[in-house]
Amino acid sequence: MPQDRRTASEQTTVATTKCINNLCHLFLYLLCLRAKHPVKVHVWGGISCRGATALCIFEGIMDKNLYTEILEKTLLPFINDVYPFGHRFMQDNDPKHTSLHTKEFIQLHNINWMKTPAESPDANPIENLWHEMKEYNRREVKPKNKAELVQGIQAFWSTVTVTKCTKYIRHLRKVLPRIIELNGEATGY
Repeated sequence: MPQDRRTASEQTTVATTKCINNLCHLFLYLLCLRAKHPVKVHVWGGISCRGATALCIFEGIMDKNLYTEILEKTLLPFINDVYPFGHRFMQDNDPKHTSLHTKEFIQLHNINWMKTPAESPDANPIENLWHEMKEYNRREVKPKNKAELVQGIQAFWSTVTVTKCTKYIRHLRKVLPRIIELNGEATGY
């Protein structure tokens, strides 16, 4: 299937650089060297060569139920509007992504799921976008509280254009041969 029909998604966690309180545990996190207990929020989003999905910012632990709720509210409207004639959905092998509950949801809603190698974050182009978002918040926004953190995330997401999404997705052309060469191991890209 052509790359322009792929949608890659993932969740990440972004943190402030000052300690406010200890709100939640992390999935993935931005290390804040000076803050003992930075404020954190979790973020889910998707990108494709036709643009980005809506962004979901949430607190707490994402389980299979929350994950499918997020897919229903963000991914389904996106693929129905932007890819009415076919798509490929890419996600990693996190247990909540591969649970029976999620697989049934994906099948029920005709989501064309492209499976990726286990433990291969290099195969998901949105990982590089999450890195860019975290750097933007760390260098430009420098949030001191949760409201500033959320505003910074939303401000960054508004800069996620079709061109930017396409750049990250086309990066796979460089990464995939290396992933194959290393039998799915991390490539360093």
